[in-house]
Amino acid sequence: MRRRRHLCLQLGLPAVVLGALVASSCGGGPPTPQANGTTTTHHATATTAPGTTTTTAVAATASSLPPVSTSGPLQLSAPIEIPFSADRVTAAESPDGAVFVAPQDPANPSPAVAWVIDGNTPAAVAEHVNAGIAALAADGNNFYAATYGTVYAYNRASGNQDGQWALPPVTAANSSDDNLVAMTAAAGNVYVSITKGDVVRVYRITPATTSAPHLLVTGLGAVVGSDGSIYYVTPDHHLAVLRPAGATAVGAALAHTPNGLGGGVQYVNAVAGGAVWVSEPAGQGIDAGYTTYDVTTLGALGSFTGTVSQSVVDTAAGPLVLESAGSAACPEASPSSPSSCVFRIDVHGATNNPVGVGAAVTLLGPGPAVVAADTSTNQFELFRLS
Repeated sequence: MRRRRHLCLQLGLPAVVLGALVASSCGGGPPTPQANGTTTTHHATATTAPGTTTTTAVAATASSLPPVSTSGPLQLSAPIEIPFSADRVTAAESPDGAVFVAPQDPANPSPAVAWVIDGNTPAAVAEHVNAGIAALAADGNNFYAATYGTVYAYNRASGNQDGQWALPPVTAANSSDDNLVAMTAAAGNVYVSITKGDVVRVYRITPATTSAPHLLVTGLGAVVGSDGSIYYVTPDHHLAVLRPAGATAVGAALAHTPNGLGGGVQYVNAVAGGAVWVSEPAGQGIDAGYTTYDVTTLGALGSFTGTVSQSVVDTAAGPLVLESAGSAACPEASPSSPSSCVFRIDVHGATNNPVGVGAAVTLLGPGPAVVAADTSTNQFELFRLS
């Protein structure tokens, strides 16, 4: 069977490493984060009387982010605390570099809090969502939160809810199904995928309308480029693309000979550096093979060996890869203090300039950043890369 971790929608990152990420479009790289972008409204809570609180919208302007180098060693910023604890995290970055983070607990009916980090300012409450959050996304105008039933849009300038769309039913058996909904904002639209078994259905939401989500693609896995192109695996196991204007193209046949150990099947799982990244787990241990395909022609570009824990993201620094601690490329600093690594990577699999990023759970773009677990507080922190 196809493994659910790759049956996801994102910009360049498998759902196992959560988040909606900006990836390469068909004709170029990711947008460069703006130094002083759209303001993000967060909420400040003030006590007005014993036991009584009110919530007031406060606009926080994104501070200047450091310039991002496209070559040479990567630099790690000081950590920015994200003050919550959770078993799972979902995160997204807007084009201007604001990072939104929340506990991922979509089966929880209780209200949830999403946080925002504008530039290098401290984390602030972005919104209170009325149920557990499955996925986040953001563009220059809105911040989006998806539950198992609804996508909500919140205006980043005012903090007011300015959109709401009902989702098709989501079937979840247990907490291991937390990644059944994924979401990203790209090219003026919001794309939502819902996974059921081995099938992913990709829907488009037009934020300026109240129209119901429109089904675009049904396949065995999907990723989305920043121009809105959807790269997916067809039911007969071919790599295919649906362009924003509606044109489709079908490329190479992908492996689908399950070996009984979780291997023998290829998964489309990233768009970065002008390429679609397809992985094939060996089925035992952590080894995996990778093949890259040109985003325009769908022709093969390279083939190399990696690990199943690698997550590739397109950023203003170029394609980067997050590697979990414990691999040969990224050894643990110590058993009590694991240190994941971020490398530069090209479409042929060559890596260089590694930097340790702590116990990382998510690599984000376009302004490269990492959400990591803070092992000293059992909460989380954000690191910017430049």
